[in-house]
Amino acid sequence: MTHKLRAEYGPQGAAGGVKSWHVVRDEDPSTALCGRTMPDDAETRPEEDWGTGLRCCQQCGSLYMHETPHMQGSHPYS
Repeated sequence: MTHKLRAEYGPQGAAGGVKSWHVVRDEDPSTALCGRTMPDDAETRPEEDWGTGLRCCQQCGSLYMHETPHMQGSHPYS
């Protein structure tokens, strides 16, 4: 499964900057993992940008970690 980050903007829209980043699945880029509906024109970034200091939605981050293998092959049960 592949993911992307989508921007949530504050009351000023894109001109006011990104309020928070949400994780979406490639199959449904309009719905964040937390359930928030993302606008079609929201800025998009690659999933590799998650965890690099961007202000990300905590719920999306938690669900993303459950869907994404971490250090796959480094554990006897992977």
